[in-house]
Amino acid sequence: MINNPSFYVTVFGDPKPPGKDKVESGIHHPDENRSPYPTKPGDILLLYCTGSYHDHFMQVPGIGVVIETKSTSIHFRYLPLSKPISKYEIDASFDDDDKEKLKLIRFSSHWLFKISKNSFSKAIGERFIVW
Repeated sequence: MINNPSFYVTVFGDPKPPGKDKVESGIHHPDENRSPYPTKPGDILLLYCTGSYHDHFMQVPGIGVVIETKSTSIHFRYLPLSKPISKYEIDASFDDDDKEKLKLIRFSSHWLFKISKNSFSKAIGERFIVW
C-alpha cells in the first residue's frame, strides 16, 4: 500500500564544516538535537539553502525524494528544478503557519520541518524537474 507523502523543508547551511553535506549529495545530516527524524521513504523535501551556502544563496535549487531515514541522516534522490525558488518566492507562497516555521532557520542552519502540501505546491509553481 502506498501512503501519501509528507512534505518538508530541509535546511542546508554552509556545507564546508565536517559532517555537513552539499545539497546535491543526496544526504543530509540535520541537527542531531532534533532526531529522530520524522521522514519516511517517499516523503518530499524542499531543499532550502541558507545565506551561508554560497552556491545556492537563500534559494531552493531542487527537491528530494526520501529513500531512507537513519538515526543521524536522511538519504534522498536529488532532483534539480528548472529554476531555483528564491527566498522571496517562498515567503510569498507559504501558508502562514509554514512562514512562521521558516523564520526559525536563523537558530539552526541544518534542520528540517514539515510544511503543508499547499505550501509546497505553491512554492514549486510552474517549475519542472530537470531529469
